[in-house]
Parts: sequence; C-alpha cells; structure tokens
Amino acid sequence: MDHIPHRDDYRYRRQDPNCPRCCLDVLRTRPPAADEFATACGLEGLVDEHGSLVEQHLLRLTIGSWVTGGRMYPSTPGLVEWMARLKSPARVAEALPVPAAIAGGIAASLIELNQDLEGGQAGKVMRWLAPHTERALVDLWRDLTLFSVERYPVEAAGLRARVEKSVSRRPTLWSRSLPWLLALARHLDGLDVFLTLALAEQHRSVRAAVKANTRSAVPEVRRRAEGIQAIADGSGPIEQKLIDALGGSMDARRHVFPRPLDAPSSTWLASTGLEDLTRGAVAGAVKDFMDFVSRSGAQDEEALTARLLEKLGQRFAAGSKAGQWTDPDSPEVALASRQETKNAEKATGADIGIVLEVTVPGRLTTRIGDLVQVKKANALIPSASRSDSWKINRLQLDTLLELSSTATYWLIPGSGDVYVVPAKFLAAVGAARSGRDSLFTVGHSDVRHAAVSLEHYLTDLAAGMWLGSTSAATLSAAAGENPANRPEFFLNIKVTLPRFLDDVRNDPQWMGG
Repeated sequence: MDHIPHRDDYRYRRQDPNCPRCCLDVLRTRPPAADEFATACGLEGLVDEHGSLVEQHLLRLTIGSWVTGGRMYPSTPGLVEWMARLKSPARVAEALPVPAAIAGGIAASLIELNQDLEGGQAGKVMRWLAPHTERALVDLWRDLTLFSVERYPVEAAGLRARVEKSVSRRPTLWSRSLPWLLALARHLDGLDVFLTLALAEQHRSVRAAVKANTRSAVPEVRRRAEGIQAIADGSGPIEQKLIDALGGSMDARRHVFPRPLDAPSSTWLASTGLEDLTRGAVAGAVKDFMDFVSRSGAQDEEALTARLLEKLGQRFAAGSKAGQWTDPDSPEVALASRQETKNAEKATGADIGIVLEVTVPGRLTTRIGDLVQVKKANALIPSASRSDSWKINRLQLDTLLELSSTATYWLIPGSGDVYVVPAKFLAAVGAARSGRDSLFTVGHSDVRHAAVSLEHYLTDLAAGMWLGSTSAATLSAAAGENPANRPEFFLNIKVTLPRFLDDVRNDPQWMGG
C-alpha cells in the first residue's frame, strides 16, 4: 500500500494484516483512522522489531477506552479487545511482556466483576494469552483495575493494601508498569504518585523508570512523569513530599473538607480511618437498601426500617473486619440493631432509639442518645406527575423534640435513598403552615436544602459528638428503659480504641493537649 489510509478509506483492510510496512506507516503518522486500524488488524508483524512503537499505540488506545472512562458500568478497554484478536498470543506475550500481562490483569478483573459482556474478549485473553504472561504482573493489574473502579473506601482500602504489598516485595513490577500507571493516573486517585515517590526513595529501578518516562512519546505519560520528577527533585524529607503530593488528590475526593492529612483529625477521636469506615459502610448500606426498595417499594415503614438497619449492620461488620485487616490498630466499631415487640407504645414519637457508647481508656467514656422517626414517601414509587412528599404528625414531632433537640427524621423517597432532616426544621415548616391540623405534608422542595445523607449524619454522631444528648431523659428514651415509653427499633453503636492508645497517652498534641 503506497498511501496512508484515512478515515473514509478502508482499502487497507484488504491487505495482509501482518504487513509491517503498511502498519508501521499508520502508527508513525497516526492518521484519524489509526485507532480503528490498529484494532481491526493485529499488527503482529511489528511486535518483534517495533515493539516500543506498538506499545505506545496500545497505551493511547487504552487511555481512551479504560474500564470506566466516564461510564456508569465497566466495559472492555481497547487493549483487551486488541489482545483478544491475536493469532499468535505466545509470540506477542514474549515480545510485549508488560502490555500482555496488563491485558491479562484487566481481563481477570472484568471476569471478577461479571463484566465480560462484549463478545467474551476477557475470557479469550485469559484462555489464550494469560498463560504466557508473568503471573505476579497479571495479579498486580487485576488489583489495580478493581481499585480504579471501586467506589467504597473500605473495599478500596483492601485492594490498595494488596497493591502496596505486591510492589513492596517486587518493586520492578511497578517500574516496568510505570508508563501504563502514568497513562491511567486519573483513574487511580493519586496512587501512582504516592507509591512511585515512596519506591523511588529506595529503589534505583523506579527512579530510572521515572526519568525514562519524562521522554515518553505519549503526552499523558510524559507530563505525569515530569510532575513526579519535579516533586522528587524538590528539597525536604520524603514524608513531606508524600504529603504534598497526596494532598491535592485526597482533598479533591473528601466527603468533608477541610480535614488534616495526619492525626489529630477534625474529630475527638483523631481517626480519619473511623470516619472513612463509617462513611463507606453507611454508603454501601444505603445502596443495598435502594436496591431493595426498587424491588419491593410497597413495603410499610416497619419493614423498611428493619431492612435498612439490617443492611447497616451487615456493612459495618464487613467494614470493621476489613479495617482491622488493613490496620490492626484502627478503632473498633460495632453496630447492632434489634426490634421491639409490636405491642410497644411509641409515646416518644420515635421509630428508632440510637445509643452511642464511646470507650477511650484513660481519656474519655461517654454514652449518647438520640431519636429518629422514619417516614416513607406518600407514594414510594412516584409517577411522572407526582414528586416525593411525606406526611408529618405534629403531636409525634412535638413529643420527639421534647426529648431530643437534635432528633431527626429519616425520609425515604421513591429512589430508596435516605434523607436525614432535623426534626426542629420540620417543626419550623409546620409552624408556618396555616391551621393546627394534626398532619401536614412536606415535599422534596421543602427539605432538599436542609437534608443531609445518612453517611454524613451517622459520621457526625459516631465520630463528631455534634448530635445526640447525654441527658437522662434522652438516654432513657433512646435505650427504651421505660417499658411503657419506648421506640420500636434500637440501634447501638460502640466505638473503642485498641492498644495503640497506650502509645499516645503521654503525647501533649493528642486530643489538643
């Protein structure tokens, strides 16, 4: 073929796909049709003599088609699609060992996510290509891919720990993967910077890899490598470099800002780990609950409350185990719920009584109570012409506030999400409405600015002490200690600090000392 193919010229498809000269011309000039051309043709004739050029092209192909790439659900990247079409996978794996192993790792993650839906390419890569690749590199990229799509902090912590453990044992896995890590950096939440700086401090191979990638022909790789090189060349200890590098990435994805990067944190417990555990567990529970509501929205409030508390218990149990696994010295959180008999009188106006118990040996011990009323939307499955709204009982609301000024309503809209609204705000809305009817209705527009997420509410309660009361009346009502005056559900949260407290008791900076 004597000319470079263009977007509307498909004659090259009739040529031998192993023709090195045609393919080499396309890759060197990168015309508009190059990406499609490289996917349609194997380019296998180039891998022996022009492997670096093929790898650069595969990098570009993967940058534009990552597992998520802005989509809600994972999909197959171009690298896996390309590798799935190989005629000689063993030969390509030998010539391009790193891209082949990365393709195997991505394919393994897609299979684990049950996302091998586009022609079964991931399965083909695992059957034909992966057996010829380095297992440790495949495993690393499986974990990296899963980390890049994980939305919950607890699960991400486990994957991150596996990645760190792998590369600390074999740093060459990281240095060889560096061009791909830098190319996909926006999906890794700064992990590429953090581990590269940490490893480069002690391993020459990683420092050499960073320097080599500052000359990459792929702009995304080159710019990221230049940035890491600039950070590494700056003055100051490695700890400060790591904090500076991570600061922007971490702050950009925090639920609450600002929050210090290192202890003490913004809460009394000085534990960002507890805050992340609480938010991650609650967010996961709400997602599970939303799935339940979407399948069975006609449930009454009692059944919905029971299921929501059940999901919270399950997620906290799993999160605490993961937290202890990744950090044995992390705070311990236990969440348990129970349901009272149906004959219980709800004179408190509360559906849920919450009791928080905090134990920090030698420092603080407290017991805090609060009350919650749960309301589902009037039509839990809203129509196009009807938005979410909730009926509020004035007497129930007034009784609730008499016992706890920070009492809340958990409003469940048609989506199954949970909106947490201060009871005193609803009382203010009700007071402005004409008349003194026993019931009044609030709509989505009434509460949308006052509501916070359940993960925000429970984090402030468990880790901030901003909510609840230590008064005897509130605690008695929340714990159901009066048989004739008790909620229907009880939620108990226990927070304790393990043995690491002994190491900080004498630290004057701890707890603001």
